[in-house]
Amino acid sequence: MDSLRLGDVELTYQLCEGGERVVLVHASAFVSWYDPLAEQLMEFSTLRYRRRLRESDSGGYRALTVAEDAAICVRLMDHVGWDTAHVVGHSYGALVALHLATENPERVGTVALLEPAVRGISSSEQVTAALQPVIAAYRSGDKAAAMDGFLRHVCGDGYRAVLDRVIPHAFDEALDEADLFFQSEMPAVQQWSFGTGAAGRVTQPVLNVLGAESATRFVEGSELVQSWFPRAERLSVPEAGHLLMVQNPTAVAQGLMDFLSRHPIG
Repeated sequence: MDSLRLGDVELTYQLCEGGERVVLVHASAFVSWYDPLAEQLMEFSTLRYRRRLRESDSGGYRALTVAEDAAICVRLMDHVGWDTAHVVGHSYGALVALHLATENPERVGTVALLEPAVRGISSSEQVTAALQPVIAAYRSGDKAAAMDGFLRHVCGDGYRAVLDRVIPHAFDEALDEADLFFQSEMPAVQQWSFGTGAAGRVTQPVLNVLGAESATRFVEGSELVQSWFPRAERLSVPEAGHLLMVQNPTAVAQGLMDFLSRHPIG
């Protein structure tokens, strides 16, 4: 792992050289979820990174925006000498990928959206209600219960067995990043906005990825993405939910490689 400091932002990143360049983007708490997928993309150059903010004197974290995270990704690409790359984003990371595609189109060859944490779906009120106990647990100081509740909400009750089997350190890493996630990254999602106007500025090929067993909110999100990008290619990942690149990395990798091979950067 290498590191890069950008003001009060510290990046730790892993660069694997191969063929065409692929950036894998996620919230800092869940970066290791890409490990099984990256192992199957050896014919590509991959860049994975975790972004951390410096804690304030009071121990908290400042506000963060998706736009700032996208700018951080661009600066990391500059640092490693990548002018253009395919961008793969999962959940929160997919929002960053969309922002990159609209605001830095010359840096993005294609966009793969793995179950983006989009807003404006019909079940938004139910999602908000379901997250209230999670937020309450965090505010009470029980970070483990908060992170467990959040992951149960998005990934299902069996998520921990999957993570412990495939990436044994993943939950502990997420817990280490809980303060940053709940104080900065989750609010960034809540403040994010995107619609048909912004979608019209995305000219790159788009891959719309959904787990075949994912929760309703992600099914609705996939349909919203398709309404934004009618020409987007779809990929349904069998035997997988929101943890799709952990549960079925082979299917995700095969779908990605097929998509990228048809849309080379050149």
